[in-house]
Order: sequence, then structure tokens, then C-alpha cells
Amino acid sequence: MVRDLTIPKGLERVDIPPEASELPVPYFVDIFIRDAENRAEEYGDRVGSGSFIPSDTRYAFQVVQWLLRSGALTRGAALLEWGSGQGVLAIFASLLGLNAVGVEIDEVLVREATALAAHYDSKARFVHGSYDESTPGLPIYTAANRQAVYVYPWPGEERYFLHLFQATAGVGALLLMSLGPEDIRVLRKTG
Repeated sequence: MVRDLTIPKGLERVDIPPEASELPVPYFVDIFIRDAENRAEEYGDRVGSGSFIPSDTRYAFQVVQWLLRSGALTRGAALLEWGSGQGVLAIFASLLGLNAVGVEIDEVLVREATALAAHYDSKARFVHGSYDESTPGLPIYTAANRQAVYVYPWPGEERYFLHLFQATAGVGALLLMSLGPEDIRVLRKTG
């Protein structure tokens, strides 16, 4: 189901061309995705209070690859993954040359993501923290000083993340919001 987003003032949509979904996905990426999916099945209810759901990682890889090829992102750019779970997108971004950090509230998932990154020689970092200022006792990670932020919100949380990004990102930063299978919206902060 395609979700409609009302884009707040100060953000503009970056259209992803259909051919982005045809970009090559290296064999090692497919192996990595299968490994991550198998690990996620093993987590069961012991992480995320039973609410851990991985995103469409193959298409996310293609979108990040397209953003790099189009020049919308450059190698070395800082990417933050809000609610990184097992960190698949941050690991992909790192393997594609971005400086990627994942922030996750569940300490077990932070450890799982760190182990997965190490297993695949990724330089992605994972931190126990939050993006929500109302979370007590955890460091807060915003879009400030990031060229890109990725998030896979629960249905109904889209507006929250759009406004959080708008309030904390610098001009030119990109928000990659996954809304379902092959549905990632890219928005740029304009002012």
C-alpha cells in the first residue's frame, strides 16, 4: 500500500527514477541480506519488545547506490540511520563509502548490528541512543551535521520524522524514508 505524505514547508521531494530498481546488486549483498534476514528470524521476541521488522533492504541498497551515482550524495558523506535495528542500511552505506552511524534504543540490537558489521568488515558504527528528546537517559542523535538520514517509520509516525528532520537537518541534507517494499521517499531540506 502506497502511503501519501504531506511534505512540510522547507522540504522538497527528490524523485527516484524507476531505473534505480534495476541497478545491479552484487552477489555479496544478496548473501549479506540473507544472512541478516536469518539472524533476524533468530531474534524472535528477544529484541525490540517483539516489534522488530526489517525493511526492504535490497531496494534501499539500490537507492543509496543511485544517490551516489547521481551525485546527490558523495563518498564520505555522513549518514545516520534512526532506529537502526540490526543496522543493515548503515552497513550498506558504509560498504558504499559513506560514514554511517546507526542509533538504536534496544541495546541487544546495537550489539547484533555491531557484530554483523564486524562480520562483513563494515566501518558502520552503532550507538545506544534515541532520536526522541523525550527519551530519558539516552543520548539524542539528530539530523544535524548529517548529509543523509534513513528511517523506516511505523505507519502513522511519518509526520513525526518529517518534522524532526526539518527541525534538525542542515540545508541540502537528504531524508530517506522507507514506507514499504520498493517505496522509499527521498526528501531534501531546502530551507
